[in-house]
Amino acid sequence: MKHDPALNPSALRQRAAAHRAMALAALRANSSLSIRLKRYNDHMAKARALETKASATPTRNPRTALSWIKSGQSVRIDALNLPDHLRHIHALAALEAAGGEA
Repeated sequence: MKHDPALNPSALRQRAAAHRAMALAALRANSSLSIRLKRYNDHMAKARALETKASATPTRNPRTALSWIKSGQSVRIDALNLPDHLRHIHALAALEAAGGEA
């Protein structure tokens, strides 16, 4: 099975969660208040940037979109109108019914 080399939203969210944890650890570090605050702000800025990137990561691969849906991630469908949106939904449903092999 071939994998998309780009980071998927869940990997980006995991990295963001790691930066949030590092930010909290920076607050408890044994250093001056200004250094702790600087490290906290740096890690939180990175976490926010990763969350923003994760929510804006596009895909044109229906198998990737289906795997994101199965993992609990939300997927936004850019469609011109309702019939086009429904066409995408039916295509994902057909791919799911075929076991992701279509």
